[in-house]
Amino acid sequence: MEWNNPPVARGPRASEISAVIILFAVIVQAAVAGCCHYESGKESEKLSQAQEQIRKFRTGEEFRGDAGVYLVNGRPDAAVLSELRAALGREEEPVREQVCRMLAEIGKSADPLFAKGGNLIRDRSVIPILTEEGLSRETAARDICIGYLQECVPAPILKEYGKQLAGNLRMWPDSRLLLTVAKAKPPEAAETVDSLMKVQRWAEKAETRVAAAALGDREVEEAFIRRFREAAEPKEKAEAAKHLGYIGTPASLAALAEGMRTGLVIEMAGVSRRSVRIFVIDALRYNYPDKTFLYSNAVRSDADYETIEKFCEETFGTKWKEARPPFLWIEGFPSEPPKGR
Repeated sequence: MEWNNPPVARGPRASEISAVIILFAVIVQAAVAGCCHYESGKESEKLSQAQEQIRKFRTGEEFRGDAGVYLVNGRPDAAVLSELRAALGREEEPVREQVCRMLAEIGKSADPLFAKGGNLIRDRSVIPILTEEGLSRETAARDICIGYLQECVPAPILKEYGKQLAGNLRMWPDSRLLLTVAKAKPPEAAETVDSLMKVQRWAEKAETRVAAAALGDREVEEAFIRRFREAAEPKEKAEAAKHLGYIGTPASLAALAEGMRTGLVIEMAGVSRRSVRIFVIDALRYNYPDKTFLYSNAVRSDADYETIEKFCEETFGTKWKEARPPFLWIEGFPSEPPKGR
C-alpha cells in the first residue's frame, strides 16, 4: 500500500531572498535619487533666482522681493548664501548694499518668530557673512550690515562674533558700531572704547558713552541711570530709556523696568498721544527679543501691561512705588472737519 505523503511547506530559497533584497535596494535607491534630484532642482532654481536678482541690482533695482523664496525646509538655501557671499566680495556699491539687505531679509524670514512679528536674525549661516564680507569695506554696505547686526541679532549670539566686531571698531570707529559692540560686550573692545573716551569729539557722543557703560564703566552707567530716573520731560525720558536698553547691563535693565509705571505721555498737538511706556517696552524687547509679549503688536489692553510688569517683577525684582497709569498705547486725535462744512 502506498502512502501519499502530504506536501512539505518550503520557505523561499536563499536565491529568492537575495533577489527580493536586491530589488528592494534598487527601489529605495531610485526613490532617494529622485528625491535628491528634486531637492537639487529646487536648489538650482533658487540659485538662478538669486543670480537674476543680483543682475537686477546692477541695473539699480532695490530688493523688495519675498526673501522666503530662498529658504529650503525653513532654512536659507546654502547655494544662495554662497552666491551672496561671493557677490559681496566681487561687486561694488550700490549692488553690495542691496545684497546685504537681501541677505538680512533671508535671515529674518528663516526665524521661527518671523510670522509673529519678530525681527530676528539667529541663523548662524547668515550672521558670519554679515560680520565678515559685510564689514570688509568702509562703505554704505558696511553701515547697513552693522544696522542689522545691532537691531536683529540677539546679544548672546552677537557675543560669539565679538572679536570681529572689536577688530572692526579698532580699524574704523563708528557710532552705530559702538552700539553693536555695547550689545555684544566683547572684552576685546574695551581698549578701543577707552581710547575714544579720551577724545573729546568721541566722548561727547552718547554712543561712545553707552559702549563704555556696557563694557564696565560704572560711573558712566550711573550717569545714564540717574538721567532716566530723574527725567520729567516725556521725550527726555523716552531717550533715556532707549540708552539704558542699549547698555543692557543688569543694573541698567533693572532701572529701566522701574519705568514701566511712568505716566508720562508724548503728545503731538492735534495728532496723537503716545505713552512713554512704549519706549520702555521697546528697550526691554531689544534685550529680550524672543519675548513676544514685548512686541508692539502684543499690547492691546491693561492686561498686557500687567503681563510685562509681572515679567519685570520676576526678572529684575521690581517693586512698584505707584499705581499703574490708565491704559494708553497710542491714541490719535479725531480729525477736525474741513472749515466751511
